[in-house]
Amino acid sequence: MDSITRLYVSLISIAVVLTGCVESEGDYGFQIRKVDVRTAERKLNTRFDQRLSFSAEAREALVHGVPLTIQVQVELRDANSLTLLFDDHRRFEIRYLPMLEDYQLRRLDGGSDQSFPRLRHALGALDRLDLSFDTGPLSPGNYELRTRTHVDLARLPAPMRLPARFSPQWQHDSRWSTWSFEISA
Repeated sequence: MDSITRLYVSLISIAVVLTGCVESEGDYGFQIRKVDVRTAERKLNTRFDQRLSFSAEAREALVHGVPLTIQVQVELRDANSLTLLFDDHRRFEIRYLPMLEDYQLRRLDGGSDQSFPRLRHALGALDRLDLSFDTGPLSPGNYELRTRTHVDLARLPAPMRLPARFSPQWQHDSRWSTWSFEISA
Protein backbone atom coordinates (compact mmCIF):
# COMPACT_ATOMS: atom_id res chain seq x y z
CA MET A 1 0.00 0.00 0.00
CA ASP A 2 1.48 3.36 -0.93
CA SER A 3 1.57 6.32 1.45
CA ILE A 4 -1.32 8.18 -0.23
CA THR A 5 -3.60 5.15 0.05
CA ARG A 6 -2.65 4.76 3.72
CA LEU A 7 -3.41 8.44 4.29
CA TYR A 8 -6.89 8.06 2.72
CA VAL A 9 -7.60 4.94 4.75
CA SER A 10 -6.50 6.74 7.92
CA LEU A 11 -8.69 9.77 7.18
CA ILE A 12 -11.71 7.59 6.47
CA SER A 13 -11.12 5.65 9.69
CA ILE A 14 -10.91 8.87 11.69
CA ALA A 15 -14.13 10.14 10.08
CA VAL A 16 -15.94 6.91 10.97
CA VAL A 17 -14.73 7.08 14.58
CA LEU A 18 -15.70 10.75 14.93
CA THR A 19 -19.13 10.09 13.46
CA GLY A 20 -19.72 7.54 16.21
CA CYS A 21 -18.84 10.16 18.84
CA VAL A 22 -21.63 12.52 17.76
CA GLU A 23 -24.85 12.29 19.76
CA SER A 24 -27.44 10.14 18.10
CA GLU A 25 -30.51 11.75 16.60
CA GLY A 26 -32.76 10.61 19.44
CA ASP A 27 -30.76 12.35 22.15
CA TYR A 28 -31.98 15.87 21.32
CA GLY A 29 -34.42 17.75 19.16
CA PHE A 30 -37.96 19.04 19.21
CA GLN A 31 -41.06 16.94 18.71
CA ILE A 32 -44.68 18.10 18.65
CA ARG A 33 -46.78 15.28 20.04
CA LYS A 34 -50.23 16.83 19.86
CA VAL A 35 -51.97 20.16 19.33
CA ASP A 36 -55.49 20.75 20.59
CA VAL A 37 -57.35 23.50 18.76
CA ARG A 38 -60.32 25.42 20.10
CA THR A 39 -62.00 28.30 18.32
CA ALA A 40 -63.43 31.35 19.95
CA GLU A 41 -64.75 34.52 18.39
CA ARG A 42 -61.98 35.75 16.06
CA LYS A 43 -59.39 33.64 17.93
CA LEU A 44 -57.71 30.28 17.73
CA ASN A 45 -56.74 28.85 21.11
CA THR A 46 -54.14 26.10 20.96
CA ARG A 47 -52.55 23.77 23.49
CA PHE A 48 -49.22 22.28 22.43
CA ASP A 49 -47.95 19.02 23.87
CA GLN A 50 -44.33 18.80 22.78
CA ARG A 51 -40.91 17.54 23.83
CA LEU A 52 -37.93 19.90 23.65
CA SER A 53 -34.35 18.84 24.28
CA PHE A 54 -31.13 20.69 23.40
CA SER A 55 -27.96 19.10 22.02
CA ALA A 56 -24.72 19.22 24.02
CA GLU A 57 -23.42 22.01 21.75
CA ALA A 58 -26.55 24.14 22.27
CA ARG A 59 -26.41 23.60 26.06
CA GLU A 60 -22.72 24.57 26.03
CA ALA A 61 -23.49 27.78 24.12
CA LEU A 62 -26.25 28.59 26.59
CA VAL A 63 -23.97 28.17 29.62
CA HIS A 64 -21.39 30.42 27.94
CA GLY A 65 -23.80 33.33 27.59
CA VAL A 66 -25.53 32.73 24.25
CA PRO A 67 -29.30 33.15 24.58
CA LEU A 68 -31.29 30.66 22.48
CA THR A 69 -34.57 31.55 20.81
CA ILE A 70 -37.23 28.91 20.28
CA GLN A 71 -39.84 29.74 17.67
CA VAL A 72 -43.27 28.13 17.41
CA GLN A 73 -44.78 28.61 13.95
CA VAL A 74 -48.40 28.08 12.96
CA GLU A 75 -50.18 28.16 9.62
CA LEU A 76 -53.94 27.94 9.27
CA ARG A 77 -55.18 26.52 5.98
CA ASP A 78 -58.53 25.71 4.44
CA ALA A 79 -58.59 21.88 4.46
CA ASN A 80 -60.28 21.64 1.05
CA SER A 81 -58.25 24.10 -1.03
CA LEU A 82 -55.14 24.22 1.20
CA THR A 83 -55.26 28.01 0.89
CA LEU A 84 -53.13 29.71 3.54
CA LEU A 85 -55.48 31.80 5.69
CA PHE A 86 -53.23 32.77 8.56
CA ASP A 87 -49.53 32.59 9.41
CA ASP A 88 -47.98 33.54 12.75
CA HIS A 89 -45.26 32.62 15.22
CA ARG A 90 -44.30 33.02 18.88
CA ARG A 91 -40.75 33.33 20.15
CA PHE A 92 -39.34 32.30 23.50
CA GLU A 93 -35.83 33.08 24.69
CA ILE A 94 -33.89 30.93 27.14
CA ARG A 95 -30.76 32.32 28.75
CA TYR A 96 -28.49 31.22 31.56
CA LEU A 97 -27.96 33.62 34.46
CA PRO A 98 -24.59 32.59 35.97
CA MET A 99 -24.79 34.85 39.04
CA LEU A 100 -28.09 33.27 40.07
CA GLU A 101 -27.30 29.85 38.54
CA ASP A 102 -30.78 29.96 37.01
CA TYR A 103 -32.24 29.65 33.53
CA GLN A 104 -34.57 32.43 32.45
CA LEU A 105 -37.46 31.87 30.06
CA ARG A 106 -38.82 34.99 28.37
CA ARG A 107 -41.70 35.25 25.95
CA LEU A 108 -40.43 37.77 23.40
CA ASP A 109 -43.85 39.08 22.37
CA GLY A 110 -44.71 40.11 25.93
CA GLY A 111 -45.38 38.37 29.18
CA SER A 112 -43.44 37.90 32.37
CA ASP A 113 -40.04 36.26 32.72
CA GLN A 114 -39.76 32.97 34.57
CA SER A 115 -36.67 31.58 36.30
CA PHE A 116 -35.86 27.91 36.73
CA PRO A 117 -33.06 26.13 38.62
CA ARG A 118 -32.43 23.67 35.76
CA LEU A 119 -32.57 23.82 31.97
CA ARG A 120 -34.92 20.84 31.87
CA HIS A 121 -37.43 22.82 33.96
CA ALA A 122 -37.29 25.79 31.57
CA LEU A 123 -37.79 23.48 28.59
CA GLY A 124 -40.53 21.66 30.52
CA ALA A 125 -42.44 24.94 30.76
CA LEU A 126 -42.58 24.90 26.95
CA ASP A 127 -43.62 21.23 26.77
CA ARG A 128 -47.21 22.16 27.60
CA LEU A 129 -47.87 25.48 25.96
CA ASP A 130 -51.12 27.43 25.61
CA LEU A 131 -51.10 29.98 22.78
CA SER A 132 -53.84 32.18 21.38
CA PHE A 133 -53.84 33.62 17.86
CA ASP A 134 -56.08 36.39 16.49
CA THR A 135 -57.31 35.00 13.18
CA GLY A 136 -60.27 37.21 12.47
CA PRO A 137 -63.66 35.65 11.70
CA LEU A 138 -63.58 32.08 10.40
CA SER A 139 -66.54 30.67 8.49
CA PRO A 140 -67.85 27.15 9.19
CA GLY A 141 -65.82 24.45 7.51
CA ASN A 142 -62.83 22.15 7.73
CA TYR A 143 -59.41 23.55 8.57
CA GLU A 144 -55.83 22.39 9.08
CA LEU A 145 -53.38 23.88 11.52
CA ARG A 146 -49.76 23.24 10.50
CA THR A 147 -47.21 23.68 13.28
CA ARG A 148 -43.49 23.38 13.89
CA THR A 149 -41.03 24.35 16.62
CA HIS A 150 -37.37 25.18 16.02
CA VAL A 151 -34.33 27.07 17.29
CA ASP A 152 -34.19 30.42 15.49
CA LEU A 153 -30.61 30.30 14.18
CA ALA A 154 -30.94 33.83 12.77
CA ARG A 155 -30.96 35.17 16.34
CA LEU A 156 -27.62 33.58 17.24
CA PRO A 157 -24.58 35.87 17.40
CA ALA A 158 -23.27 36.56 13.88
CA PRO A 159 -20.11 34.41 14.13
CA MET A 160 -22.19 31.37 15.14
CA ARG A 161 -24.91 31.54 12.47
CA LEU A 162 -23.20 29.96 9.49
CA PRO A 163 -21.50 27.09 11.38
CA ALA A 164 -24.79 26.39 13.21
CA ARG A 165 -26.67 26.04 9.90
CA PHE A 166 -24.39 23.18 8.86
CA SER A 167 -23.84 21.48 12.22
CA PRO A 168 -26.11 18.52 13.08
CA GLN A 169 -25.81 19.61 16.73
CA TRP A 170 -27.94 22.67 15.91
CA GLN A 171 -30.70 20.83 14.03
CA HIS A 172 -33.45 20.76 16.64
CA ASP A 173 -36.41 21.43 14.34
CA SER A 174 -39.58 19.46 14.73
CA ARG A 175 -41.15 18.40 11.49
CA TRP A 176 -44.17 20.27 10.23
CA SER A 177 -47.23 18.53 11.65
CA THR A 178 -50.83 19.00 10.60
CA TRP A 179 -53.84 19.01 12.93
CA SER A 180 -57.35 18.96 11.45
CA PHE A 181 -60.39 20.55 13.04
CA GLU A 182 -63.87 21.70 12.05
CA ILE A 183 -65.85 24.82 12.75
CA SER A 184 -69.55 24.05 12.75
CA ALA A 185 -72.32 26.49 11.90
